[in-house]
Amino acid sequence: MNTSSDRKSRWSLLALLSFAPVLWAVAGQTSTAPSPSKSVAAPQAAPAAAAGAAQQPQNAALEAAKAEQARMAGLIAAVSGGTNIPVNAWADIIEADCDARVVTDEKWRADIKATGLPWRVREKITGIEMLLIPPGRFVMGMSVGDADASADERPSHEVILTKPFYLGRTEVTQEQWTRIMGWNESYFQDFNFEAIPAEDRERRVLELIEAGYTRQQAEEKLGPVLMNKVETATWPVETVQPDSIELFLSKAALRLPTEAEWEFACRAGTSTSRYGELDVIAWHSGNSEGRTHPVGSKLPNGLGLYDMIGNVWEWCSDWYGSDYYRNCELGATDPKGPGPVPFRVLRGGSWDHQADKCRGSFRLNHFMGDPRVTDFGFRVARTP
Repeated sequence: MNTSSDRKSRWSLLALLSFAPVLWAVAGQTSTAPSPSKSVAAPQAAPAAAAGAAQQPQNAALEAAKAEQARMAGLIAAVSGGTNIPVNAWADIIEADCDARVVTDEKWRADIKATGLPWRVREKITGIEMLLIPPGRFVMGMSVGDADASADERPSHEVILTKPFYLGRTEVTQEQWTRIMGWNESYFQDFNFEAIPAEDRERRVLELIEAGYTRQQAEEKLGPVLMNKVETATWPVETVQPDSIELFLSKAALRLPTEAEWEFACRAGTSTSRYGELDVIAWHSGNSEGRTHPVGSKLPNGLGLYDMIGNVWEWCSDWYGSDYYRNCELGATDPKGPGPVPFRVLRGGSWDHQADKCRGSFRLNHFMGDPRVTDFGFRVARTP
């Protein structure tokens, strides 16, 4: 675990980097500095021509940025036209048919096939790999014989999900987040950011300016550009709040899973509190060494999903109600949780929590106004 002084010093470094001068080179532009041992007379002729020549690469990069911005806007419009658009319009199909080595249960494979939808896809804008979860029914809430179950996990009740949905195979990574948002809010991160290509960076600057930022504020928000590869690129993004997450999701017509969708996918047909032995499937306080770890480095569940337990808590779309399950005692179809309240639901446990919290039915509630937390992340969903 990090001490309070460790955390403060880490955040101080992040703040310093966030306001460091932004150094970035326009593609194709070079400069030659005079030798410090020689005096160079100031040029007297054709200053306008020299300035114009220097401006040309910048103009070219700006035009490329605008073209990329228009391309991205067109792609976003194409993939966000509703739920009745072909999967191949918003995702690249990796595997149409379910891999029996991943989904070993024959009934699950039959249910996936019956949807008529491709099983494994990669969302085009974010690059996130997603797996198809078929419709079905399950018992939500406290598992039979679970001595760790809390009051808000009771009563257990039958839930029917009538529609298939796609779910991220892993939690969203720092690389995926930074590619879309242009900055990395994670606490556990390598401060040497991977350089953003000039045209991509300028596109993001323009997007922030359109959102009301000045250019200086936009550049500061994107942070310094260094050439080192991010070592934590495949670690889950964390320390993110729902408002930032919603902005990320809006750029690709994605969403958060409902609490019922999340538990259905997590259980993957099991009726126990976990889908496997804890140390084998999850990073938790007993084995995490006080930090997050690369996604997908533990064994998946029966649907091929990684880190449904442990690593980081995952936000759901539902508001939290401590007694909401009482309203569902007789069963529920496609439940979406209670109406708006100050608390939202997170699921799955994290690197910072013990075994009693790392269970498929455990419900964490978090006050929306609280500071960001270093073990809160998320996983994306989409209705085909």
